Amino acid sequence: MAENTIDTKEKKEKESETDQMSEVLWWFSTAIKELIKDCTVDRNRYKILGSAMLFTWLYATLAWGYFWSTNSDSPFLFVSLGIFMGGFVLSIDRVLVSSINKKRTNIVAIALRVIMALCIGAFLAQPIILFIFSSDIDREIPILLDKKLAEKKIEVELVYQSRKDELLANKKKLDEELKQKSELAIEKQNDYLKEIDGTGGSGKFGIAGIAKAKQNGYMIAKDDLDKMQKGSKTELEKITKELDEINAKVTKSVADFEKTLDGKGFLIKKEALQSLFAKDKTHGLQNQYYLLMVILTLFELIPIISKLFMPAGAYDTKVALRDDFETKVATLESEKEFGEKERELA
Repeated sequence: MAENTIDTKEKKEKESETDQMSEVLWWFSTAIKELIKDCTVDRNRYKILGSAMLFTWLYATLAWGYFWSTNSDSPFLFVSLGIFMGGFVLSIDRVLVSSINKKRTNIVAIALRVIMALCIGAFLAQPIILFIFSSDIDREIPILLDKKLAEKKIEVELVYQSRKDELLANKKKLDEELKQKSELAIEKQNDYLKEIDGTGGSGKFGIAGIAKAKQNGYMIAKDDLDKMQKGSKTELEKITKELDEINAKVTKSVADFEKTLDGKGFLIKKEALQSLFAKDKTHGLQNQYYLLMVILTLFELIPIISKLFMPAGAYDTKVALRDDFETKVATLESEKEFGEKERELA
């Protein structure tokens, strides 16, 4: 007798647990507990639908959690945001599923629901695909960051390029003028020295006549060179200083940009994946991507597909009848209230 009591108690506890689980799945499937509990066949159908909804909720939560983890190092933040956005997607799925009426089919409305689910599914598929290809993406990211750093340097240099070209042109012009003056002074000096030692054009030795004139020419050229060197020194220092400042600005800008290149973020991972596609001559990786994209997108459609292909049963009939009943009751109550108001005013 005691054993039978224990068995009965365990059986009741087991049935109670099963009922609680059923109620949870019915909630996910948007079924009304009071109407479905007496529908033997539909109870199982809606539990299966609830399981599909539960799966898509977990899938959406994980997808959003990984998406936020690519932008944040705080587990509390990306887990919280993942749960929040997963709940948001679940709410949308419940609205879409509950709005499908097996007794009143509207092709346009169904098409809009499917399109909306496809858009949500396509977005949710992206983080999961990035997670699947994460090892390949992590190897590609450093290469991509080096390219971005080189591109940034070119962009910054282009900003100062016109001024830099102007400064370099001025420096080149001054250097050429100094070179010409220096060459002229050396030439005058050589002519003067040749006249002194008798190897010049006059053939005379010593400082006299032509030698004296060439000496004066050399001294004038040397004075001009000295004056130009003194005058251009300040200008060359200014040019050199400004060029150094420009190079320092470019270096600092590139260094600041490099600090931001941590290889994290959803977009950089997407870009790395696209870079891998471009390098994949066999298109094997790209084909796998599109296949996974289709499969993962269909995950979001599972609840809607399940509801659409689920045959209309006793539960749908009860819902339709209850809806009509409550509509009639509401109408009668409204008419009754309106009649009472009329009598009060009469």
